[in-house]
Amino acid sequence: MMPYGLRRPALMLAVALVAVACGGDNLPSVTFVGNDSCPTDGSVGAYSPSPPDVNSQPPVGQAISEMPHTHVAPPAKVQYLHNPPTSGCHYSLGGGVAPIQHGAYDKAIPAEYWVHNLEHGYIAVLYNCPGGGPTGCPDDFQKLRDWLHRQSPDPGGQAYSKIIILPWTTMKPRFALVSWDWYLPMQTLDINQVQRFYDNHVGKSPEGLASL
Repeated sequence: MMPYGLRRPALMLAVALVAVACGGDNLPSVTFVGNDSCPTDGSVGAYSPSPPDVNSQPPVGQAISEMPHTHVAPPAKVQYLHNPPTSGCHYSLGGGVAPIQHGAYDKAIPAEYWVHNLEHGYIAVLYNCPGGGPTGCPDDFQKLRDWLHRQSPDPGGQAYSKIIILPWTTMKPRFALVSWDWYLPMQTLDINQVQRFYDNHVGKSPEGLASL
C-alpha cells in the first residue's frame, strides 16, 4: 500500500463522545468502551482510566474514550465511536498493508487499516478538503508534506517519522490530528499546532515502540 496515489473508498464512521483534556500535569480520565463490532469482552483498555502520558508536556488536544485494540480480519467493518477514530479494533495484515506505510496520501483509506498505525505510536493528520483529496486544498497539502519531510526519524529506531497524512471526508473540521486516545480538530491549518501535537503524542500508544 503506497502513499500519495492510493485509491481506497472512505469509511463512514459514527460520531461519539469527546472528553476535553485539561492543561497542566493532570491528565483527563477516559473510559473503556466498545460495541458489537469491537466488543470489550475478553480485553482490557491499554490506558483507561487515564490516556497515555504526553511526553512530559501539558496535554495538547482532547482525550477520547478508548476502544479495544483487538485485531480483526477483513472484510470486517468496525463502527468506531469517534469520528475520526482515535482507537479501536483494526486489521493486522503485514507487508505495508496494515499498518499502512508512513507518508502522505491523496485518497481515503478505511480506518481499519490506519488505526493500526495509531496503535504503533503514529500521528495521523487528516484533511477534509473540497473534492475529497488534496486538489481541494493544494497549498495546505503541500505545507503538510513539507512539514512531514522536516521531521527527524522516529526515536524508536526507524529511519522515518511516524506520521501519516490522508483525507477523511466524513469529519466536520477541515483538519484533524489524531493519536491513540487524543484528538485535535482545526478549521484552519496551523503547522505550529501540528508540530505541538506531534511532539506531545508521538510514540504514546499500546505499541508505541513497535516498528512501521
